[in-house]
Amino acid sequence: MLRVLAILFLVSLFIPAEFYTMVGTIRLEAYRIILGIALLYALFNFKVIIPRADIVDVLLIALVALAFASFWYNHGLQKALESTGLYALETLGAFYLARMYVITPARFFQVNQILIIGITLLIGFTIYEAFSHHRILHQWAEQITGKSALDFRLYTEDYLRGPIMRAASVFIHPLLFGTLAALLFPFAFLLAIRTIRPAYIINLISLIVSMILTMSSAPLLSVIFHGATAILVKFWHGARQFWVALFLGFIAFSMLINAFSNRGFFGILISYLTFNPNTGYFRMLQWQYTLDDDIPDNLILGIAHHDWTRPYWMEWMGNSIDSFWLLLALQHGIFAALVLLIAGFYAVFNILNQVHLHDDSTRWMVTAWVLSFMSLILIGFTVDYFGTLQPIMFFMLGAISWARFYRSWNSDHPTENLATPEIRANNNLKTSNNLQD
Repeated sequence: MLRVLAILFLVSLFIPAEFYTMVGTIRLEAYRIILGIALLYALFNFKVIIPRADIVDVLLIALVALAFASFWYNHGLQKALESTGLYALETLGAFYLARMYVITPARFFQVNQILIIGITLLIGFTIYEAFSHHRILHQWAEQITGKSALDFRLYTEDYLRGPIMRAASVFIHPLLFGTLAALLFPFAFLLAIRTIRPAYIINLISLIVSMILTMSSAPLLSVIFHGATAILVKFWHGARQFWVALFLGFIAFSMLINAFSNRGFFGILISYLTFNPNTGYFRMLQWQYTLDDDIPDNLILGIAHHDWTRPYWMEWMGNSIDSFWLLLALQHGIFAALVLLIAGFYAVFNILNQVHLHDDSTRWMVTAWVLSFMSLILIGFTVDYFGTLQPIMFFMLGAISWARFYRSWNSDHPTENLATPEIRANNNLKTSNNLQD
């Protein structure tokens, strides 16, 4: 059942958002239904989960509890039950689906390949959309369902960059599409250079083209962070004190900038890490006005789904917040953001401490996950993870737990550790040669 749920979830991510139904005030899409079943499965099988639980599990449960308290305080019990239920699906449901299913390197390989192949199969539509300015997949979905899901602005000149319309493919925004492609890039890149096969090279090229055609700063930032994190992974073992000192120095430097700059550290960072200066300016204003008013006044439980305060001349911008971490602190309080940040960094550095323990057949996959998830944490300061991107984030957080138990699993199931057909073939050849010798 877990295999079916996991594959259905991954496939459902490529179903256009126009395919949904309303149950009262709750919008149900295929991926939410699947995650609901997965969460129930996890609850009924909690005895399987507990032995491998760690601080990440505790922090994620605390996150959902804080979200429930925030919704209850701001909107009442009924709204809290509805909203927290959906939030639990996209956080705990996605996390535990991955935690229960992705228990071997082979399954981790499979999960990444399904997502990468999905983007590759859409590359023709992506190129057509970008150069024809015709969001064909969403138009077909609207004709079938009679429903519209895209923001009307995605059809305007606001999303043109010269001759290219920012491609969204089947997703509800180019940013979501580009971030997903960037998340998969380290895996596809390392696989392509390790095992030079036409299919893997085509997959890598498709990811790169997709990232470019979204014309978004998120994929570019992700690739930059991938490179920086790759250096960290390469030299982490045996040089941890240096990296810790460097990190503390960075914190001190950012605090110094914050103290002597009228824009603050995050304001400067956001201003220069976007393609469009206007976008960077408005994101800076979001940080400025929420940190000046809403967050300090609602520090513990946030404002939930209430609108954030801003000058009258900013009302035309809408109420969106273009930062995952800022939005989390704004909606559910500063402790909710800290809890998830700690969970994310703990997971990354816990795995980082074990990279050197893996053999060559799995070390590259662990490295790819560290690169991907670290960049996901960092670019969350400049983009929001809305739509299907939020459950993808929590699914990927749970998808690496196999690496923590790699040595014990490998000793108990040596033949199941092999991740790819090529690695299996090479290992079988080595075994055959050894037997002949």
